[in-house]
Amino acid sequence: MNAGFGWIDFSDEQREYVHAVIDMMSASGTVDEIGVGSARDSIADWLFPGISTIQTRPKYFIIITEILLNYIQLYIKNKKLIPLEKYLTQEENRIMYVLAGNYPNKDKTGVIGINVARNNGELVRKASFIYWNGLRLHGFINTHLSRSEYVKAFDLSENLNDGDEQEINENFEYNFGIKAHQLETIHEDMTMELTRQQAKFLRDQFLDTSHPDKQNHNLLSEILKNQKLEEIILNADNFRKAAEAILESSILPDETRAIIRLALDFDLLLHGAHIRYNIQLHRKSGSKDYNDLWIEWLNDIEDSKRNIESFSFNILFSEVAKRVDPRTQVFMKTWQEEVLKVPIDIQRLDDLVYRQEINKKGAKAKLALKDGEYDSWVGLNGLEYRFSIVKNLINDLQVSYA
Repeated sequence: MNAGFGWIDFSDEQREYVHAVIDMMSASGTVDEIGVGSARDSIADWLFPGISTIQTRPKYFIIITEILLNYIQLYIKNKKLIPLEKYLTQEENRIMYVLAGNYPNKDKTGVIGINVARNNGELVRKASFIYWNGLRLHGFINTHLSRSEYVKAFDLSENLNDGDEQEINENFEYNFGIKAHQLETIHEDMTMELTRQQAKFLRDQFLDTSHPDKQNHNLLSEILKNQKLEEIILNADNFRKAAEAILESSILPDETRAIIRLALDFDLLLHGAHIRYNIQLHRKSGSKDYNDLWIEWLNDIEDSKRNIESFSFNILFSEVAKRVDPRTQVFMKTWQEEVLKVPIDIQRLDDLVYRQEINKKGAKAKLALKDGEYDSWVGLNGLEYRFSIVKNLINDLQVSYA
């Protein structure tokens, strides 16, 4: 019998959260075995707010708002309405089929559900859930409500339109919180490419730092202010190469530079813990030997010793990653202390990693199992902080100006 798991969901929001976790777990090197993911995600939220690893193309920010605008326009025109939840579902399915039809021989288009459409199926992972946090943070929709709460609050199917059309239009953005625009995004010939007008609208929203949960000098907005930084992102293969090149450019505000440096040092420091985790894990099966990676990491730590010594977990936990649980905070701080000792006590490091996985996963901890077959790396392998998604976003914004 194949192994599996199930859950009881009490809301669309909870169901979508579980789907999001499954999506992230499906990619190799993304499972957070020793609990550093919450700190990583907090750093990514600072650098690239409103961006998630399961987003595909930036045009969905516009598509979702236009679906909502179209619904409200139907209300203004006294059309009979179905519930907003049903309308969103129908429109997202319809648009999926339109886009799939416009990309008949292409798979890597960023169209959500393209394979589902080709199999005449129902869209389960809705873009309106995937992009909702970004829609709020970047000011496309001015609301504190979750996606499900918003859909219920603005369901107009039971409301009678007894107001003046001009008056409703004048209060459009205020009443529904939507950043009004006339970009004619949704039509039968639509693609994922952006027009110049659409790209400008997106840029303006990404540059807007008025939301209280969006840092004034976040890296995304700083990149979009400077073409040189955009080119650095597009020419880099990963976050580390991009970040190091950006730091060399001396363009960014000090606050942004400090968080980038923190992100790089955090990645380097905790990568060693993941190497020790895999060395212990593969010791059981004898299929892989990661000692060469360990030696390489020790050399990298020695080369960056000054940065590792000055790295402050207190700053990380008090200013950036405020929700990391206390036991994981202790693990990270102790790991830093131990790797700076001369000589390094490897057994002590292995014990730290072992106990950390036990604390996080209990009886399901892989290191606690008596047997197991592992033929490749397990767990996080380099922290990308959603870099590939940001690279796609910037590429789409630039192509529209070509």
